Amino acid sequence: MRIKFILPIIVLLFASFTSLSAQRMQLNSPEIKEILKKNKTIVILDVRSPEEFAAGHLKGAQNIDIRQPDAYSKLNKLNPKTTYLVYCRTNHRSGMAVDYMMQKGFKNVYQMMDGFPGWAANNFAFEK
Repeated sequence: MRIKFILPIIVLLFASFTSLSAQRMQLNSPEIKEILKKNKTIVILDVRSPEEFAAGHLKGAQNIDIRQPDAYSKLNKLNPKTTYLVYCRTNHRSGMAVDYMMQKGFKNVYQMMDGFPGWAANNFAFEK
């Protein structure tokens, strides 16, 4: 009888600790810019199409088109202990990528909620 009572508590505690170890941070471009200034090791992932990427992207960004069949296998090859910034145009595709990454055990993932248009609208530097 005691085990039936204790087991759910143990499961809840375990779930609480595992969720605390992973962080999904949803921020807008001005906040992201400040974080990128402070942390030069963040890997930037642009999950838009190659055409959108070619029109403009954050400096140093890697392009993984989340709508392509091989996108998730590319994400699987990334180091889940590294910190990532993921962005797209609006936040829909980046949300799909970040959800997948969090399910796969990535620990620190920033999502730029205002996307590349927000970055550009703030007149922040980008590459073509």
